[in-house]
Amino acid sequence: MSGIYQLALFDASPGTVLVVDDDAQVRGLLVALLRPRGYQVETAASAEEAQERLKTLRPDVLLLDLHLPGKSGQDVLAHLRADPVTRLLPIIMITGGATGEERLRAMAEGVTDFVAKPFAAEELLARLKSLVQMKRFTDALEHAEHVIVALARAIDARDPYTARHSERVSTYAGRLGAATGLTGLDLEAVRRGGLFHDIGKIAIRDAVLLKPARLTPEEFAEIRRHPVVGRELLSGMKTLAFALDVVYGHHERLDGSGYPDGVAGESIPLTARVTTIADIYDALTTARVYRAALTRAEALTIMGEEARRGWWDPRLLDVFRGVLEGIPEDVARVPNDI
Repeated sequence: MSGIYQLALFDASPGTVLVVDDDAQVRGLLVALLRPRGYQVETAASAEEAQERLKTLRPDVLLLDLHLPGKSGQDVLAHLRADPVTRLLPIIMITGGATGEERLRAMAEGVTDFVAKPFAAEELLARLKSLVQMKRFTDALEHAEHVIVALARAIDARDPYTARHSERVSTYAGRLGAATGLTGLDLEAVRRGGLFHDIGKIAIRDAVLLKPARLTPEEFAEIRRHPVVGRELLSGMKTLAFALDVVYGHHERLDGSGYPDGVAGESIPLTARVTTIADIYDALTTARVYRAALTRAEALTIMGEEARRGWWDPRLLDVFRGVLEGIPEDVARVPNDI
C-alpha cells in the first residue's frame, strides 16, 4: 500500500458529519444515531445556517434535506459544487418525496447519494462509513497535489532567476486560456499545469540547470528530458491527469521542431500551446544569468518573429497581446490568479 493511502487510512475515527434539516426531530434522531458510534455531528436548520457553519467546519460527509425553508437543498448543493473547497465533499440528500425531476437535477448538480425518509439506520450507517473512507482518500490525494505544487515552487527557487516563474506562467496561461474560450477542466489544466509544468527539472543536475554558459549537446539532451520526467512523476496521480498534456507538451513547436515528440500543428493540445505562450513570454521578460530581462515590447517582437517562423501559434499570440493590456508590465506586481 502506498504512503498516500496509508495516510488516508491512518485516521481511524468515524468522521465528522454535518446534518442540514429544518425538522428538529430528524436532526435529533440523526444525532442520537451517529454520536454513540463515534461520529462528530454538527447540525444546521437552514441553508443559510449550513453555509455559515461551512466557513469553519470541514465535515467528511454532509446529510442534506432537499426541502428547506428559504434556499433549498438544491441551492446548497449547487453552491458547494461551485466552491473548490467543497466540490468533492460527499453529499447525501435526504428526501421525503422527491419528484423525478428533483432527483435528476440533484444528480446533475453532483449529489453523491440519496436516502429516503423514513430511512433505515443500518443502511445509512453503511453508506456513511463508505463515504467517509472515500473522502479521506480524496483528501490524501489533494494533500499530495499540494506537495507537488510546493515541490515545483522549490524547483523554481533553485535558480534565483526563475523564482516564481511557474506562478507567473500559471497567471498568464490562465488569463490567455480564458480569453481563448477555455472552460472547465481545460482552463484548470493551464492554471494548475502552469504551476508544475517544469516539475521534471527535479531530475536535472544543478551544474546543467544553472550553467551560465552555452550547454553542450549532452547537457541540452538532459534538459530536453524534463517534460518526460514530469509526466512520469505525475502519471500515477489521477487528480492531476487533466494537466499532463501541459507538462508533457509545453516545449513542442507548431512546425514540429520542438520536444519531446516533435509533434506539430493541431496535434499539440491547445492547453499546451496556451501554456507555451505564457512560458516563453515569462522567460523573455525575466532576467537570466546570461542576459537582462527584456521589455514587453522586445519580448513580443521576438515572439512575433518566432511565430512567423512557425514555432508558436500566431492566433494565440495575438490574443495574448490583448491579455497583456490588463496586466502590469512590472512582473513583481502580476496578480496570482490561483
